[in-house]
Amino acid sequence: MDYHVEELADSSGVAVDTIRYYQREKLLAPPRREGRRAFYDDAHLERIQEIRSLAQQGFSLAQIRELSAGDGSGLLVDLAQQNAVDPDLDKAELARRAEIPEFLIDVVVSAGLLTPSGEGDDQRFAADAVDMLVAARTLVNEGVSLEELTALAMRHATHIENVVDDAIELFKRNSRRHDADGAEGGGHDDLVSLMHRLVPVASNLVGQHFERTLRTRALARLGDDTPVGGGVVVFARKLDERVDPVAIYAAATDHHRSLWIRPDEQFALVALGAAELVEPHGDSRFSAASAARAALSARIRRHGPADAPAPVMVGGFSFTTGTRPIAPDWSGFPDARWVLPEVTVVDRPDGSWLLAATSLDEGDDEGAALDMLEARLEEMATAPAPTPAVLGEIVRGDATHDDPDYVRLVAEAIGDIRSGELDKVVLARVFTRGPIDTPAVLRALAERFPTCATFAFGVGNREFIGASPERLVTLDGREVSTVALAGTTGTGGDETSDAELAAEMMASPKIRAEHQFVVDDITARLATLGLVGETPVEPDVMRLARVQHLRTPITARVERRSGGVSDMDVIRVANVLHPSPAVGGTPSDPAVEWILANERFDRGWYAAPVGWTDLDGNGELRVALRSALVDESQVQLFSGAGIVADSDPDDELAETGVKLRALLDVMESAR
Repeated sequence: MDYHVEELADSSGVAVDTIRYYQREKLLAPPRREGRRAFYDDAHLERIQEIRSLAQQGFSLAQIRELSAGDGSGLLVDLAQQNAVDPDLDKAELARRAEIPEFLIDVVVSAGLLTPSGEGDDQRFAADAVDMLVAARTLVNEGVSLEELTALAMRHATHIENVVDDAIELFKRNSRRHDADGAEGGGHDDLVSLMHRLVPVASNLVGQHFERTLRTRALARLGDDTPVGGGVVVFARKLDERVDPVAIYAAATDHHRSLWIRPDEQFALVALGAAELVEPHGDSRFSAASAARAALSARIRRHGPADAPAPVMVGGFSFTTGTRPIAPDWSGFPDARWVLPEVTVVDRPDGSWLLAATSLDEGDDEGAALDMLEARLEEMATAPAPTPAVLGEIVRGDATHDDPDYVRLVAEAIGDIRSGELDKVVLARVFTRGPIDTPAVLRALAERFPTCATFAFGVGNREFIGASPERLVTLDGREVSTVALAGTTGTGGDETSDAELAAEMMASPKIRAEHQFVVDDITARLATLGLVGETPVEPDVMRLARVQHLRTPITARVERRSGGVSDMDVIRVANVLHPSPAVGGTPSDPAVEWILANERFDRGWYAAPVGWTDLDGNGELRVALRSALVDESQVQLFSGAGIVADSDPDDELAETGVKLRALLDVMESAR
């Protein structure tokens, strides 16, 4: 029997997005294609049912993939069935029994520490999950930070999964020997029975070893009057005079260096070097980066004035995970990179600050490290100020419209949208030009776009720069702020024509519907973290030098721990917001799949979250739009547009051209 993807989803009891996710993870064979139509069969249905059954029995998706590859005898499946626990608790009931908020269950699931059966509202949990969550609640109530506990559990889970994978290999070898030797060991049933007895014995052995080791080491450390070595030391001092962030960035020779400027907030930071480097990869990169931030915060020892800025990490994520064998070359910009700088310059309304950080190994002399950091800060504070870059007058150039490949791509997308494969997809293109004076361009971007975040992330001789108008998320104390930015028109030559264009945009049913969809999508995503977004009734207009956008600010209040490491940070919120419909499309997974299959370049960090977080969890992440990848020989600029059923390919090309001019005008004036 043949199924369309929606029919297969109904028959198997999983979401369409889940089916596509199984395909991406190589758990489910691709469908048969006839032209633009995709057909599944009964084998796909049986495979999905098998995946769900094994997942309910406690196997991870990676382990299920291994079972499929080598468990021809069904030995491991039999073992799983004998140890199966009936998952019959929904999320609300599990939260009630464990006496925790429901969003904490989402945190544990997203970290990979608890595996439910089913998807969405159909998620079900085994009864033993209650004991696990009650234990976690007890630790948190005793003062252990949720993020620190999650980080520790993820480290433990990583090692346990490696051991489990080794055990699976052992079972598979036994299974193959059984197949080869017939009655060896008493046959298939005897092997299953033996493993059924050994699994709890091995689990008990590991548990007792962990508990004994934990007690022994904890007592030894509690009885030691000297502080435990290692960790990270940060020393801060305030400068007598304000600094020029762009000039400091331009003069830096560090392999890792970053710049972040918010003129309207009177805030800037420069990050030089890497005292600590975090580079998680794969689908768990956001939760891993968040946990690493919390773990690092627990290791930090701060020295300096009480009102000094908190140490920060700077970095970003790629649009999707993995590398693609197409241009441009994103070497140095992996799935995720977050850096605790060796030196951080923070410029804010109360003045300019210098922070220096260094990592200590067990037994290192913290006093000597502090002396070294203080000497380095003194050297930087008294160094001559770098010479600022000089910029010529900015001249408005013609928008770039010549890209027939992009026009054809948009036409293909419109055809697939009209056939029902997706509702919207955001397609981007690349424009290449010659080298630039990067410091001069950065200074001009900050001056010309004061409401944007001007950024630069340098790795060796390559830089990713831009001036993003789109805030993904800001977390400041108890307030989460984000913005829906969707719907674009150009600007005219004066205030009157600008206002007329803005009025046309506000009156367009198509643009207003597109914008409202983004607003609704963001508030729904925030709700998965227990955050209730508040929005004004009507959007306003964000006017930039070349374009105008519809904008709706969205805010939410969060509960945060008083003291210690926060159990909420800006990276966790970004995890549920990326990719937004404004940079991916709708539905999200099919749109991203379409982009990966058809867009003729690798997005890398373009249209992905970049920014900073302090080690208390506050920070700002922007969507890396109006951006460019810079090296010594060329600059590659990126620009995109949202494609829907009634889009016109030439109009969409023109929109990308207008957006490109935001950077090109500056670059062509900074020769």
